[in-house]
Amino acid sequence: MSVRFCPIASGSSGNCIYTGTERTNILFDAGISGKKIKEGLDILNVDGNKIDALFITHEHSDHIKGAGIISRRFDIPIYATEGTWKAMESSIGEISRKNIKIIYSGESCVINDMCVMPFDIPHDAAEPVGYSIFAKNYKMTIATDLGHITETVKENIMGSDVILIES
Repeated sequence: MSVRFCPIASGSSGNCIYTGTERTNILFDAGISGKKIKEGLDILNVDGNKIDALFITHEHSDHIKGAGIISRRFDIPIYATEGTWKAMESSIGEISRKNIKIIYSGESCVINDMCVMPFDIPHDAAEPVGYSIFAKNYKMTIATDLGHITETVKENIMGSDVILIES
């Protein structure tokens, strides 16, 4: 029984993080091409058709470039805040209505055996969030594009086994 946390890409040229267990496969951000995401998943021996969800932190291109492509190719639901959806929907192309999922900061979302908790982050975007991911007895936290650490960010990274911070 293992939990995996694997950055496929991180930085201003694009962001994409994979987390998974034996039962669940989740991507966080898709800021690189669909081809590069597929190549990253292949390296991890993860079938794109087995991705259960794609969570978006915010609408900047280095976080959403491949989101529409990967969602359409593998029929993956995209989870994002309402503000992020409104800001990104014209950039990612048409997404199947069933794959548009609105999330709210502070409200957890359970995908199989993983729990994802979005939290507010300070960034110049419509409604950006970071994510704490709970799987088995592990806590992993993603907080990208931080200009500074707020109390909310501090509270959410506390107790994490793995933290990915980009600033």
